[in-house]
Amino acid sequence: MISRMGWSRLAEAYAATEAPAAVYRQTLTYLRIGVAKYNNAARMGITPEGLHLSTWKIFFVGHPPLFIPWSAFGLVQEETFLWVKTYTTHISCPSGAVRFQFTSDQLRAALSTPLGAPR
Repeated sequence: MISRMGWSRLAEAYAATEAPAAVYRQTLTYLRIGVAKYNNAARMGITPEGLHLSTWKIFFVGHPPLFIPWSAFGLVQEETFLWVKTYTTHISCPSGAVRFQFTSDQLRAALSTPLGAPR
């Protein structure tokens, strides 16, 4: 049910096999896709071509691995509340843009590099 609020919409366009073994994957401590929260339940892998996302095996039903090219990401907005920076962008897909919110500085930097289409 949770996946229908964002992840499944992204999967329509960006479902993929698991991230390549050579890709370093890191857990996202804060991730919101649409209205669903994936705090500490999703892992990312950053490549020059785009972002690999997957969930822990326990959440695999309804959550296929995703590969989202950098070109699908919109502008990134930064918000600071108390001491925490949160980044918000939208990912384009056939059913309309999906809100994507995170706190990873590493992902933010990847979205700002020339390989990740300047934001």
